[in-house]
Amino acid sequence: MQDRFGTDTYTVAGNGAVIFTAHVASRFSIQVVGTAAAATAWNVRLEGGLDGVNFTTILTHTDITGDGVMLFSGATQYPARYIRSRCVSLTLGSATDIVVYICGVQ
Repeated sequence: MQDRFGTDTYTVAGNGAVIFTAHVASRFSIQVVGTAAAATAWNVRLEGGLDGVNFTTILTHTDITGDGVMLFSGATQYPARYIRSRCVSLTLGSATDIVVYICGVQ
């Protein structure tokens, strides 16, 4: 089994590091945690792709989901060779940044 883990830290919107999975991952989780406090608002996506250039949204984590809450892809499988987080929008408020934890497993 080939597990892939990654973290990205954001103070503004942008793309996270691309993670290559030697074996195709198909189940995923994402968690967003504010540093020093929960951020006011965020929209972070876990994206997957086959070529490392073009990505599609697998999971979306927002302030409505909640700070520190982990989302799972569940029984739905999304075969992907590359994964990354993408911060679409961010309002930090009292937080100094947000840390995004991502995981993909076979």
